[in-house]
Amino acid sequence: MKQSLFSQYKEAIANFTDVKDRDNLLVKDCGGQRIYYAPFDYVNPRAKLFVIDITPGEQQMENMLIEAKRLIRLGLSDEEIQKKCKPIGSFSGGMRKNLVTMMDHIGLADYLGIESTAGLFDKHLDLGNLTSAIRYPTFLIQDGKETNFANDIKPKSSLFSFAAPLTIEEIEKAPETLLLPLGPKVSNYLQKVLKGTEYEKNLLPQIPHPSGANAERIAYFLGKKKKEDLTAKTNPDKIDAEKQEIQKILRERKI
Repeated sequence: MKQSLFSQYKEAIANFTDVKDRDNLLVKDCGGQRIYYAPFDYVNPRAKLFVIDITPGEQQMENMLIEAKRLIRLGLSDEEIQKKCKPIGSFSGGMRKNLVTMMDHIGLADYLGIESTAGLFDKHLDLGNLTSAIRYPTFLIQDGKETNFANDIKPKSSLFSFAAPLTIEEIEKAPETLLLPLGPKVSNYLQKVLKGTEYEKNLLPQIPHPSGANAERIAYFLGKKKKEDLTAKTNPDKIDAEKQEIQKILRERKI
């Protein structure tokens, strides 16, 4: 039986001290990118919504590893550790608030039958699967240093070849679930991965990425900034069309 990645890296997690010191968590070196392990493995098969980012960043990786280390010391099973870690590390930090606000704004809380999508991170864990196009923390190498990865995942690249089978494997566990991509890079990736599969019909249009660097698009999406006040970097017509299409799909597929 093939050893799971969690069991392979469990000792390194148990001794984790600093997210900058992560050589012993390296999964794959793709040349211009490096993929590291953190226990983002758990998939909720009962999920009604997959929320999909590009990849966990350094802050999410650190939060996940700290929690996993704590749970290892409590003596929980590997499966329980992975399950309990997921909502702690996923979308942690400042972008979670933006994400929840946007999801509530387009009616996803109503679609799921809950007060707010904030519940996907605590009391309504059973309704969501919080994941990424590249399941494990991936970093771009620039001038010999690693920075958070936010690039396109190019088809035929080693990164795409690593990520795509894991994406399909994850979606297969909840084949009727809606898939919500965060930003154009994730949307483009999922379109390529899912093309010609039965899961293609479940892919929603993108919403703006919840990063603080995306403040203008988020503000327009939420109706907090007028079209005439936008800079050239924001395409309001595209945002409006995607938002309306999501709301149309949610109405048609209401639970």
